[in-house]
Amino acid sequence: MRIAVAAVAVGSTFSGLALARIKRLVQPGQSLVEAITVGGTESAIAHTRLLSLLEGEPKPSALIGITIRPDAAVIAAFHAIGAPVVLIDEEAPGVSTVASDNVAGGYLAGAHLVARGRTRFAVVLGHHNEAGDMNSIQRLKGFEQALAEKGLRLPPERVIRVPDYTRKDGVTAMTRLLDEHPGVDGVFCAAGDVCAAGLLAVARQRGVRIPQDVAIAGFDDNALASISDPPLTTIRQALEQIADTAYKLATTETAAIFAAPRTITLTPKLVVRGST
Repeated sequence: MRIAVAAVAVGSTFSGLALARIKRLVQPGQSLVEAITVGGTESAIAHTRLLSLLEGEPKPSALIGITIRPDAAVIAAFHAIGAPVVLIDEEAPGVSTVASDNVAGGYLAGAHLVARGRTRFAVVLGHHNEAGDMNSIQRLKGFEQALAEKGLRLPPERVIRVPDYTRKDGVTAMTRLLDEHPGVDGVFCAAGDVCAAGLLAVARQRGVRIPQDVAIAGFDDNALASISDPPLTTIRQALEQIADTAYKLATTETAAIFAAPRTITLTPKLVVRGST
């Protein structure tokens, strides 16, 4: 059995960690063929790299996409050979999805920052394609729901979109927030803990006290969160369980999910540390 796997990014981001987990799940008689996409997940480069996974023999029996949204032509090409598509933390018509409940995660972050007495909010949000990726849309929705319940709102100009979920993106976002939106006292880095590390770095450089001046919450609870300065409050998603579930669908329930795609949603958890 040959499984195609595609991810937007590698390294210590959620995508990279999920890819590493899937590689460890490969059993005797199974193999992976991989592609790392760049730019937007619906870009011409991404389209070409995803279709390249269909080259060679044997043909893949399934495609696992990690935080990517393949375009309709790519999905159709895999379906044409009887291969289902399983997306981690994304969704598209006719495919299966495994993800955290991102609306619930955003809500937890918003409710926590409100409970900490914050009133002027900003969100750092991932943005892989023109439509916005699934987790960005849902995390923002949950966050705004939590604020609305307390009569608070998030001004659109304080939603900062970043392309790659990296520490560098966090540096850029926090610099922009401090320069353009003084007085912000609560930031939800929905783009993940790696990006949040960049926010914390800029705060230290600029003499902004965390959490006294600005409280910061991330998303993922990866290894960086507990060792950052200060340790990062974050929303924990069960990365290993998500990856394991996606791999199981692609390898042991292949025919079933080809006939009837499934959506599996796992519950996130708030982890409170020193940044809030």
